Amino acid sequence: MSQQALWVRGALLLTVAGFISKVLGMIYRVPLQNIAGDEGLYIYQQIYPILSIAIMLSVYSIPGALSHTIIRQQHSHEAVRLPQVRAVFYWLWGLGFLVFVMLWLASGSLAHIMGDPNLQTSIKIAGAMFLIIPLTSLLRGYFQSTGLTEYIALSQVVEQFCRVIGIIVVTVLTVYYWPTSLYQLGVYAAWATIIGTAAASLLLMILYRKKASSINAKLNQPLQKGFIRALFVGIAVYSINYLLHLVLQVVDVMSMVDLLREFGYSFNEAKIAKGIFDRSHSLIQLGLVLGSSLALALIPTINKNRSQQIIAFKWTFLLSLSASVGLAVIVPQLNPLLFKTNEEALAIQLMMGLVFLLSMTVVISVFLQEYGYRIEQLKWVVLMVVLKWGLNVLLIPVLGAIGSSLAYLISATVLLVMLIVKWKAIAQVTLPLKFSLKVMLLVVSMGAIVQILPMIYQPSLEHRGLLIPYVLIQCLIGFIVIIAGTYMAKLFTKQEWMTVIGHRLERRF
Repeated sequence: MSQQALWVRGALLLTVAGFISKVLGMIYRVPLQNIAGDEGLYIYQQIYPILSIAIMLSVYSIPGALSHTIIRQQHSHEAVRLPQVRAVFYWLWGLGFLVFVMLWLASGSLAHIMGDPNLQTSIKIAGAMFLIIPLTSLLRGYFQSTGLTEYIALSQVVEQFCRVIGIIVVTVLTVYYWPTSLYQLGVYAAWATIIGTAAASLLLMILYRKKASSINAKLNQPLQKGFIRALFVGIAVYSINYLLHLVLQVVDVMSMVDLLREFGYSFNEAKIAKGIFDRSHSLIQLGLVLGSSLALALIPTINKNRSQQIIAFKWTFLLSLSASVGLAVIVPQLNPLLFKTNEEALAIQLMMGLVFLLSMTVVISVFLQEYGYRIEQLKWVVLMVVLKWGLNVLLIPVLGAIGSSLAYLISATVLLVMLIVKWKAIAQVTLPLKFSLKVMLLVVSMGAIVQILPMIYQPSLEHRGLLIPYVLIQCLIGFIVIIAGTYMAKLFTKQEWMTVIGHRLERRF
């Protein structure tokens, strides 16, 4: 199997594992909200960015940066070099310990900024995640650099499965069997996440001990000059791709409750309103996997190849826009199906626009990285965060949760436009405007066709059992329209299809 085929196979394995993890991540929020209510979901979502940032660093950012740094510093004919396993681990663990101490000491201040002092203990426990992820990150980076991506995929699914089961169990115990405050749910959920990551660490260590001796890898190479600097720069760059959504959520965690009180809600009403609004994030995460995973799977073959970049751009544009509009259209049925009520449906529908905006941002960001435009991107991300915060202050006191949705969309749009302008200037590419117009027409048609079904028949929103086949039929209709439209409009050339499905599948079809 060629090197490119190995890369694509590995990337697709990680994509499937990521998709399974996102599905599990969406599933557990449903019983969590159904059992603990919108206040329970609010409590969990307030500490979720801390936990999820740690997980994303462990699963994607650090392993990707470590693997990339190792491969860039070796010659193609050499065995994989992993310089000084212990030295790299100590650097990572030292950074993790520093983050843990900072979160522990600042937990009271962070809870106060969030507008809810009762979250302090949950923040402290959540910070302990940063003591565990250095080990999982190092081993995943090692396996990725040696091509054993199936081990990474397995550990990722095991980690998420243990986490999901743990959160569901502690939610049931907290609500029905332990007479305690709902705020303890945040503490227990943090522990469940830590246990899931510990389980993944144990699995990775077992696999490492089993396979290390049989892999053509040199583990005791001295640290090359600039390795640690290159690694941490790589972590920052990879984090841009995977943490954009979480960074924006942090802004809401810090500001939304107080701003909703300015809108006219009491403290308890503001907590519940944010809990309802937070329903959107699980759907966005699932959409992001659908929207950007295929393009990310093609990244190892892209480099500075402009034609490959355009192919990745086109596929991401089609998939992410389809997912974004499709999710928005079915929110009125999906919201009560998953979360019992259809409150804040408009705010949640608007949030689905992030699936398209962030998917496109991720793929353009990757293109720019190939031209050395890396750290500079962080400046635009900081600008996006500041803009989001400022728009929150302006819009939420006037429009409530819808104001936060608009702040998300405006800030993400500004970032995407800036990155596209920079990409066009550096790569000297011409955007496929004709293709984009065709896709927009196709996706609008898909949304309109899916909307016909509720006009003909819609089950009562109180009968959730009937909503399951109804939503599935809506999804199937949308999928068929997109597939048929893509084929009939000849949106992709044979070469562009080959990039995705490969010659073996092409011969079959």
